[in-house]
Amino acid sequence: MVFHPENLDWESDAGRLIDRLAASLPATPRMEINVFGSAPLQLLVERSFLSAGVDLFTTEDDSGTLAQWIAAQRLNTPALHFEVCEPLAFRSTFDWQSRAVESERHGHRIRFVHPWDVLVSKVQRLEEKDLHAFRRVIQQTGHPTEAEFLRHLQKAVDLYRPRFDEEDATGDMTANTRRLWHEIWNREMDPRVEIIRPAIERANRAFSGFDPTLKAQLREIGG
Repeated sequence: MVFHPENLDWESDAGRLIDRLAASLPATPRMEINVFGSAPLQLLVERSFLSAGVDLFTTEDDSGTLAQWIAAQRLNTPALHFEVCEPLAFRSTFDWQSRAVESERHGHRIRFVHPWDVLVSKVQRLEEKDLHAFRRVIQQTGHPTEAEFLRHLQKAVDLYRPRFDEEDATGDMTANTRRLWHEIWNREMDPRVEIIRPAIERANRAFSGFDPTLKAQLREIGG
């Protein structure tokens, strides 16, 4: 399902706040800001998606500067505020940027994560409000279907790998995926059989077709 810049609802609460931020920023340097969490759902699917925070991330070097700017400009309100996060805070499909909706606002690029990639990130926590997001997105758009989201989660197979000891232990992708399918599609499913194994098989097929002489050929082309 494809969303376009003209689908963005800049009159929504989150849209107005993001636009105020872009308008307040200095013309240079041009910033690229990524919006994730529930805000893309509010701008692309339905205004009624409520969230107290608009989650953002930019480059690692610019994150601190952006957070300081927002505080200095007093853009946050008690009802709605920005959360400037590290780039690694958003974890979804490996190719999420290829579907993101981009818009130029006041000389800066604002990139909104595609709703399906937002939903993938919500599986990692899967609180009741996250299940509500799934229901509303499907109700409003008719997508993703069960088959579509199975295929989509295969692009996020790394989220099913065991965590490092130092990582936050909250959230269990395997258990949460089982719960999601029970709640949304009313059936039992095994993530290992329907997501992990097909994703690994696809990757193996891709690598099996790799030409071992390609690296040498590229080295010759590069001189």
